[in-house]
Amino acid sequence: MKRVFVFFLAIFLLTGCGAKPAEPEIAVVSTTAAATVPETTETVPEETVPPMIYADQLAEGVYEITVDSSSSMFRVVHCQLTVSEGSMTAAMTMSGDGYGMVYMGTGEAALAADEASYIPFTLTETGAKVFTVPVEALNQALDCAAWSISKEKWYDRTLVFESVALPQEAFVQE
Repeated sequence: MKRVFVFFLAIFLLTGCGAKPAEPEIAVVSTTAAATVPETTETVPEETVPPMIYADQLAEGVYEITVDSSSSMFRVVHCQLTVSEGSMTAAMTMSGDGYGMVYMGTGEAALAADEASYIPFTLTETGAKVFTVPVEALNQALDCAAWSISKEKWYDRTLVFESVALPQEAFVQE
């Protein structure tokens, strides 16, 4: 009897009855230049990348903008762009209070830099930390190192100050 049970159990397992469905295969697409792309007759629209915007292309003023951060641990919840005298600065209000200062560059560069180039925070009336940083151009990836208070080390971040929220009147009319 035991042999019959083992036999039927083996048949059951070998035929896949009761087996979990196979995981779907996931295709990995290489983004290297050597990758080949299959020919297609469909027209695929190019991805629209906004052009870099410089201070001389904007009217002086203060504008609400968005900031894309490479890290969810460095989350900007509010940002005001100030355009004045041919330059731009961004006042970034942070979601948390874990960072004590920032440096516009990499963490390695921050270690070698003079501490006077570190950017400290200011506090809002509600206690939120705000870092006011220079902005070379909008829609450009900029290196920003953030000093972790608890870990006592620099973390590399990449920030993109986005122009998408700017009103049309922010742009200089030629």
